Parts: sequence; C-alpha cells; structure tokens
Amino acid sequence: MPDTRAMREDQPGTGEWQRGWTVAVGAGLTAATGVNLLYFVFSIFIPSLLKDTGWTLGQFSQLQALVGLGSLIAPLVGWAFDHYGLRPVYALGMVALTGLYIFIALMPLQPILFGVMVFVTGVIGVFTSSIAYTRAVTSWFTVHRGFALAISATGLSLAAVIFPPVFEHLISENGWRAGYWLLAVLSGCVGLPVVLWLLRDPPWRQPSHVVPTDASSPDHGFARTPTFWAIGLAYICINMPGGGLLSQAVPMLQEEGLSFKFAAWGISAFASGQLVGRLGCGWMLDRRNPSRVAALFTAIPAIGCLILWGTHGNTAVALFAIAAVGIQQGAEIDLIPFFVARRFGTQRYGTIYGWLQTLAWVGTLAGILLFGKMHDWTGSYALFQMGGAVAYLIAATTFGMIRLPAVTPVSR
Repeated sequence: MPDTRAMREDQPGTGEWQRGWTVAVGAGLTAATGVNLLYFVFSIFIPSLLKDTGWTLGQFSQLQALVGLGSLIAPLVGWAFDHYGLRPVYALGMVALTGLYIFIALMPLQPILFGVMVFVTGVIGVFTSSIAYTRAVTSWFTVHRGFALAISATGLSLAAVIFPPVFEHLISENGWRAGYWLLAVLSGCVGLPVVLWLLRDPPWRQPSHVVPTDASSPDHGFARTPTFWAIGLAYICINMPGGGLLSQAVPMLQEEGLSFKFAAWGISAFASGQLVGRLGCGWMLDRRNPSRVAALFTAIPAIGCLILWGTHGNTAVALFAIAAVGIQQGAEIDLIPFFVARRFGTQRYGTIYGWLQTLAWVGTLAGILLFGKMHDWTGSYALFQMGGAVAYLIAATTFGMIRLPAVTPVSR
C-alpha cells in the first residue's frame, strides 16, 4: 500500500503558493532577524572591538573561529527539528539568542569571556540559521521549491542591505555594545513573534504524523552516497572564501582604499549581490538543469576574488567585486537545501542538512582563520583572494558533476 503521507509530502502540483506563502514570508522575516544577520554585520563591530581591546586581526579571527566550533552541533539540532517539529525548536532558539545578545551587551570585555560567548553564539545560532527556515520551506514546496527558497532568503539579503549603515552609525556613535542591543531587539521583537504566528510544519510533518525512518527509507545511509560527499565538498569550498571575506569585509575593504563608511556600504553591496543570486538562482533551479545552474552561480564569485586581488583604491570596482562574491553566497541558500530535498527527500531533511552544515563550517573555520593569519603573515589579503578564486572554481566543477533525480508528478 502506498505511503500517502510521503506522497503528500512530495506532491508536485498546483496550490503550493496558496498553501505555503505565509511560511515563505515568515521564513524570510526570521532569516533576517536570526543569527545570520550577526554574521553579516559583525565585521562592522571589529574596529570598535579592536580599539577597546588592542587585539590584532589574526588574534580576533581566532576568537571568531570559535563560533564554528559551537556550530558543530548542527546534526543534533537538525535531528531535533525532525523529531519535535519546527515551531517549538525554532522559538526556543530565538529566545536563547535574544538573551545571549543582551548578556554580551552587558558583560565586561575580557578575552576569555568574549571567546566563550562567541562559542555559545555558534551553539545557539544553529537553532535560528538556515537549517531552520529552509526546513520550513522545503516541506511546503516541491515544483516551486527553488523560487520559494529564494523568496524566504531575500529577507536576510534585504536586512543586510538596509542594516549595515544603521549598525555603522550606531556603533560609531555609541560603541559596539549598542549594536548588540539592536540585534536583541530584532530577534526578540520581530523574529520570535513571526516564528510563533507564521511558521509551522505541514500536517504530514507534525511530530505525531512522522513515521520513524527504517531500513527501506530512500535516505537511509545517506552518508554512504557519493552525492552527499560531493555536496559536502562543494559546500566546504564555497564557505572557505565566503566565510573569510565576510568575517573581515570591512577591514579588507579599508585596505583596498575605502573609508570606514564606504567599507560598511561594502556589506550592503555584498548583500545586494546575495539578493540577485538568491532570486536568480532560485528561479532558474525550477526551470533549468540544477547542476548547471549551481556551477554557473558558483563560478561567478571567482571573478570577484580576482578583481579584489588585482585592483586597489577604486571604490566602484571594489564594491562590484564584493557584490560578485555575494551572488554565490546568496545562491548557496537556494542550492544546498534544493539539492538535499531533491536527492534525499524531506523526512530527514534536518538531520542531513545538519551534517552538511557541519562540513560547511569546516570551510568557514578554515577561511576565518586563514584570512586573518595570512594578513598577519604577508601584510595583505591578496594571497587569500587568489586562493578564494581557486576554491570557488573547484566547487563549481563539483556541482556540475552531481546528477539529481527528476521531479516525477504524482497524480491526486
């Protein structure tokens, strides 16, 4: 007898937007107010923190890397989403994140304590990261999954376009603690209510309806499949340069000859590129060969890295280059969830995505550490920018080799 729950879960057909548009919009709002917003704007905090502490960029990058160690619990968080449902786990994450921001804004600035808080940010942040809001969307959409993921991710892109100048002005006038107070307001007063009111699992994904996965499940043993490791390799390669560039975007752009104010606008340019990447990639994933689309959008930031490596002192060129890097970072939020859901289904989506996110953090940690350390060793970011171009090209080639099953319509 057919598993009607599974058929409904993966049912391509009309009515997806009528049923799930509130989830897509809600996911966009929560993405814009969760931990990913901190990752976008944190480089704006660095000059103020360096002034208050006297640390070097290399030392600071080592502390930043602790956020990745905290994020290694992603598989466990993904399992919790799969077994306890979206809303309670997501809401718990938003409450904890708001409390963490308030604590950091009030705490004394000591290296050990700050490092512990960075680690805790990584732990708590997983609950409000892409593993959460993409899980909501992939369960509600199949035929239009690519564009729905793009719509949900535009919330973060728009926030990252709008908020960097706000954070720059606030921190310049009042110090880095004021930035954490603003983050707390956004997560507690916007993100949490949206999770409680708009986000939900579809009926067949409610915990009481989920059938435990057995040996006959199509995603049993996912870690033994070449596709899983191919996605993981690509994920590592795109997060290594992306994590490094974003973690110290403002200092890097200042070294390119931009003022602090224009360097903060560089994050907005990065986010603008993300917006283009997310919408363009999401739209194309539903209409073209996904592997070729992934390869195209992953090759684009290699051009941006080469431009940053080969130019200096030109504001327009530097902003264009950082936007090109942002295009892939935007597309990534479409690509990885899309590939996971298409290849492995959605029943164990959180668990599988969680393991891939752990692999991604391997790349991010390497990027954050190397970015600051290479600057300490060589006196510039040039070597990392060239290495970033190579990493993006490896990821593009890997994506191009992945073959995904086609969507097979199921009759009602």
